Amino acid sequence: MDENWERGGRRGSRTRRPNFRRRGIFIALVVLFLIILVLAWPFGGSRTVLLGSDARADEASRSDTIVVAKAGGGMLAVPRDTLVEIPGVGEDKVNAAFANGGPELTVETLEGLTGLRINNYVVIDFGGVEEIVDSLGGITINVEEPIRVGLEDGEAFSIPAGEQTLDGPEALAYVRYRGGPTADIGRVGRQQQFLQAFVSEASSPGKWPRLPSTALSVWRNIDTNMNPVQATFFAARMGLSGISSVEMYPGTPQYIGGISYWVPDEEAGERAMAETIE
Repeated sequence: MDENWERGGRRGSRTRRPNFRRRGIFIALVVLFLIILVLAWPFGGSRTVLLGSDARADEASRSDTIVVAKAGGGMLAVPRDTLVEIPGVGEDKVNAAFANGGPELTVETLEGLTGLRINNYVVIDFGGVEEIVDSLGGITINVEEPIRVGLEDGEAFSIPAGEQTLDGPEALAYVRYRGGPTADIGRVGRQQQFLQAFVSEASSPGKWPRLPSTALSVWRNIDTNMNPVQATFFAARMGLSGISSVEMYPGTPQYIGGISYWVPDEEAGERAMAETIE
């Protein structure tokens, strides 16, 4: 009896330990989840300016791409020729803010245009698009019209219309392309499409094994005022919630003093902001 009782006791103790371990793991996961929520909460609805810089060595750096994105919301692209009031500079194209005061002045200028608080900035080096896209294993985009372009190094690209999986050099040609009847405004649309496709593809389960190398590629090719934790939570929120809507700040092309500007329509701009980043 005593021997049987001991074996039963030992068996009983062995069955209780796994339960204890499972409870411990469950509690640890709950605590980790709560920590993540606490850390991520301040960045959940934050607005971040995404700036694409395509500067040449012999010229002042100007932002070629300007997009205000809201985590858990949408994206609002601001054409680089948009006529704005730049603090300390005066009226000029919005991309001149980057040349005069970097991303900080760009943020201040966009806050004046939108009337909204903008929390952070991310400056993406266009030259790094190749590395980022290749690290993701390519990116699939619905190309609306054929693109034929020759880059400065003499390498030419011909991208047919339709759904195409672009490698790094092709993706760079796609986001830089200014051809077609809509020129710069058409390029804004392509860059928005690229950002949407990138967020969607990076968050798809099939690409998860590539995310560590993609994250390193992104981090190597950006300048931001966010620390790695903030940037990770912002990217995760964008990936999990997707991009609800994409708009371009409305306006009309006008020549003023012989210079081409995109003159913003503030009333229509209010509606565009309400649908994307407010």
